[in-house]
Amino acid sequence: MALWGTARACKAASRLPVVGETTRLLSLRQKLFSSIQDTFSSPRRFASGDASKSGFGNRSASGSGGRSEGPAKEKLRIVPFKMNVKQAEEVFERYHGHSFFSAKVNQVHKVEALYIPFWAASGSVRSKVINAQVGWDRMVTRYNKITKQNETSWETTWRAVQERHEFSHTYPSSVPDLQIYASYKYRRGFVNQIRSSTSIMSAKTLEPQDMESRDQEDINRGLQNRGLDPFTMKPSIALKFVRTAIEENEVRLAEEWLVNAYKSDRARIMSMDFQYDGLVLAPIYVPVYVFTIRHLDRNFRTFVQAHDAAGLAGGLRFYSWQRISAVTAVCAIAALAVLGTSRFGLGMTSGFWLGVVAPSLLVAWSVLYYPIVDYRIRDWWRQREMDGHTAEASSAPWDTDWTKAYDRMEEEQRRQDWSENQQYQQQSSYGSGRSSSAGSGPPGDPMGYYSTLGVSKDASVQEIQSAFRGLAMKWHPDRFSTPEDKAKGKKKFQEITAAYSVLRDAKKRRSYDTTGHV
Repeated sequence: MALWGTARACKAASRLPVVGETTRLLSLRQKLFSSIQDTFSSPRRFASGDASKSGFGNRSASGSGGRSEGPAKEKLRIVPFKMNVKQAEEVFERYHGHSFFSAKVNQVHKVEALYIPFWAASGSVRSKVINAQVGWDRMVTRYNKITKQNETSWETTWRAVQERHEFSHTYPSSVPDLQIYASYKYRRGFVNQIRSSTSIMSAKTLEPQDMESRDQEDINRGLQNRGLDPFTMKPSIALKFVRTAIEENEVRLAEEWLVNAYKSDRARIMSMDFQYDGLVLAPIYVPVYVFTIRHLDRNFRTFVQAHDAAGLAGGLRFYSWQRISAVTAVCAIAALAVLGTSRFGLGMTSGFWLGVVAPSLLVAWSVLYYPIVDYRIRDWWRQREMDGHTAEASSAPWDTDWTKAYDRMEEEQRRQDWSENQQYQQQSSYGSGRSSSAGSGPPGDPMGYYSTLGVSKDASVQEIQSAFRGLAMKWHPDRFSTPEDKAKGKKKFQEITAAYSVLRDAKKRRSYDTTGHV
């Protein structure tokens, strides 16, 4: 009956913009720098369905009857920073001060400037309604034998849809639900709040200058260098999130279309069939400021997206237990004054304690400790998600190769620069060869390793890795063209590598923090 033309005329479908995406292929690695560039800027274009049908998977076949080893690589894109830390703080304050009951957050423990990874999906889907029903609401009056009264209620009369309607929709990467957070470092529900339909379209090729801020506010706050978090979610897992989001949206659009087409009050989809065409993933880094808040000796994070002018923020909101408990007490006193305590079999004293004090204390306790309970539930769910994804994606060798590319590059880097690093560290131990030699570094950092990476002494392993990735991207010698710049970059890169080789190792770091030597 109504097929492609009707579906495209559907008003609901017009909400989804159609945006074409262009990509550029990355040449094969031939030098160490190519390994580093692949690590930071090589996405996987992952196609759903058979590679021969979609046109992907054009690597040379090996040992499996001509089967492709995996999708081709393309250059990574990055959304640039457009905010400084002062502007991000304004967004942070608005986010945590949105209502009368909001608690003013004063204990900001730390602020970080990072790029966090996302898989951005795009493609088309053809959906077909296999089994559906439409219903009309009507008011009926029936005699209830139990209550012996006539009772009026709403009932829905359902009728099966005989035709199998088909729809075709194109989904661009600007749809927020198709932007999948590609890591497990932070809690997904909070990071999802900073997804944007406009920022993703400003993505560009990653350049060394993107890893450094030239804004004076950032420099004054020690945020000149920006971190780079790795991709740890495998593309095959991200595609499952994408398909779930698309199919939920297709069901919603189909129900809206059936209601309009059949002039019914409601519709429900019993089953639908989906066929994807050219569904691909592109890895994109999104800029954020991460605010770490201390509450009851626990760390809570708020994320401020550093590109969108709308001021997107995500994280757990805090509320004033004093104000909420005070309002609870006032409402309880008013209720007792109107209803009276005798109705509940209570005297004035017992009514006051049980009807006013107890509810107020319970509400105050709940508001004060709910952030910890919320985080424990989210942590449990995140660990369950990680365990399930690890077991589910273990059969994808090329997928693992991509997510572990950084570790492989690191081993190659250590082997190639081993002699230079050894010589450099020996010179440093005698107070020559670098400005942050023994005894000249800041207190607690005699070799200057922490200051070289721009992290604090209590930085986590993830923060140290993120800082190293950003600095390695910025200072690698192959990034420079003139001999002078190459020499400067080589020296700086050696300092970064030497610092990271110590701070990444728990035993070396403990020895360095204790004795000042490794």
